[in-house]
Amino acid sequence: MRNESITETVVWAVAEAKGVDPLDLDAPLYDSVDPDALQRILDAESFEGQIGFSLAGCDVTVHHDGRVVVAGGAEAAASEPSASPVSQG
Repeated sequence: MRNESITETVVWAVAEAKGVDPLDLDAPLYDSVDPDALQRILDAESFEGQIGFSLAGCDVTVHHDGRVVVAGGAEAAASEPSASPVSQG
């Protein structure tokens, strides 16, 4: 399990869903969401919801407990929509 920030977890999860290297994503994270603001929101003890946004053609949901769910990607283009849950470690 990787020890990484939530922003790294998001990038890795989207790259995995698309079947590419994280450096090969066609859009940087900061084009979709402010990475520092995302981290601050999730670090707030009072936050109990989820944040959703699109990144590189995928729908991303980040839950208050650090779970990242990615819908779309390479599998979805070939068949039906998929969701790839990834837990932050």
